[in-house]
Amino acid sequence: LKPFWLKLQPLQGHLPVSSMAHKSLKGRKPLRGKGIKDEIKAQKRKKKARDDARKAAKKRKQEQAEAENKKRRESEAKAAEETEVANVAVEKDSPAQATAAGTNEVASVVVEKDNPAPAKAMATLTKKAKRLLAIKERNHQALYASGNRILLVGEGNFSFASALCRHLGTGVNVTATSYDSETKLNHKYPDAVDHRKIVDDQLGGTTLVGVDATRLHHVREFKQAFQTIIFNFPYAGGGEADVNKNIEIHVKLLNDFFKSALPCLDPEQDSTIHVALKSGEPYKSWKIAQVAKAACPNELELLNVVPFAPSAWPGYEHRRTKGFNERFSKKDSEELEKGAKVYIFSLVREGEQSDQ
Repeated sequence: LKPFWLKLQPLQGHLPVSSMAHKSLKGRKPLRGKGIKDEIKAQKRKKKARDDARKAAKKRKQEQAEAENKKRRESEAKAAEETEVANVAVEKDSPAQATAAGTNEVASVVVEKDNPAPAKAMATLTKKAKRLLAIKERNHQALYASGNRILLVGEGNFSFASALCRHLGTGVNVTATSYDSETKLNHKYPDAVDHRKIVDDQLGGTTLVGVDATRLHHVREFKQAFQTIIFNFPYAGGGEADVNKNIEIHVKLLNDFFKSALPCLDPEQDSTIHVALKSGEPYKSWKIAQVAKAACPNELELLNVVPFAPSAWPGYEHRRTKGFNERFSKKDSEELEKGAKVYIFSLVREGEQSDQ
């Protein structure tokens, strides 16, 4: 007889335990836990991705900067080329200056000998600064043409008048005046004699002394005679210490000048009045545009403002009203280093109304 448990049969539908031991479960993957090594590798991958992103951004930025610099250099080179072409064209179209080359050459030698500072200053400028300065000089010089009748008032040592005549190649249409008498002028500005000789004798201009800028309309020969009237750096003198009083004095000076200069402009031409002022205070407080409008309502309007470029006028040396003294005065227009501007006022035509 067999024991009963040997006679038992496995239940239908069930496999023996031994038959499942070598088979894996279908549709499932064995669980795999992340260890420390896996975490370190993941962190390294993230750090590498961040570093790669930073390098790519830096490279893009450098490429963009290089492209901008290249574009800027190309535009500057193009502007310089256009400037050279324009200069050649101006030289071709200015025969009057070529005819007076002999006189100008001699005068230029004297100017360079007595005034070497501008050349030294130019040598220290960058290429960009030189280009900007050249543009400023051309814009200032372009205000004046040899065919225009020009009146200068308030001249000190007449250095601007002589520089202007040399630039134009002639002084035939230039009249330069000073408020001082002959004796006082020579005492205050010893170099005025030489500059007047250049204007009067060499270039055919006219210099006058004892002319009040606020009484121009009383000179019969000045009535409607000029296309351009220039008053560079008006100053009443006197050394008034009170700031408000000083402003009041100069506002009156400008007001009287505009009223007196207006009848001397040629109404048939595009006549203008030019007033040069230093930048900053107290000159800003003079409010020259408002003064001109109040002095000559509906007759004068501010047309333009151009930087005053002393280097555009070789031989010009700014002088104070009280005169020049080597012990305390500055040479080579050093007092204009902070900047100055030329305010240009034009006649208002009939039927036009100034909106300023």
